[in-house]
This record gives sequence, C-alpha cells and structure tokens, in this order.
Amino acid sequence: MKLTRKEKRIVENELVTVINQHPNGIDTRVLISTVMTTIASLIPNANRHHVSGMLSWVWKKYNYKFLVRTPGYSVIA
Repeated sequence: MKLTRKEKRIVENELVTVINQHPNGIDTRVLISTVMTTIASLIPNANRHHVSGMLSWVWKKYNYKFLVRTPGYSVIA
C-alpha cells in the first residue's frame, strides 16, 4: 500500500530527527528500526521498505554522507 504525501513527510521528518541526533553516524538498520518504532502508531500500514525508500531520498536531499557503505552494513551521518 502506498503512503500518502502527509505520511511520507512524517517519515522524512523522523528520519532527519534521528540522523541529526547521531552526529557520529548511525547504522542504517538501527535507524530504520528506530523510525519504524516511532511511526508505528501514526502510520500502521508503513513497513521497512517505505522507510528505506525514504532514506535514499532523504540522504540526497539533506546532503548526508555514508561513512561506511557495504552490502548489509551502512553508517550514515
């Protein structure tokens, strides 16, 4: 199921908030889990694929950098 524009903005804001709370970087798996926990009650139909898709858009828009980028393990700051 697709997210509405409003739901996407909620996910975006939560991703940015969590990334900014970790200036030394955060593992993307931990980031996605943290965001999922926070938005679960607000957006019950959201899943990890929605959050990871928004992550790829957020890191480009906000000019975040991947400190480590390997298959299965990435750190973003």
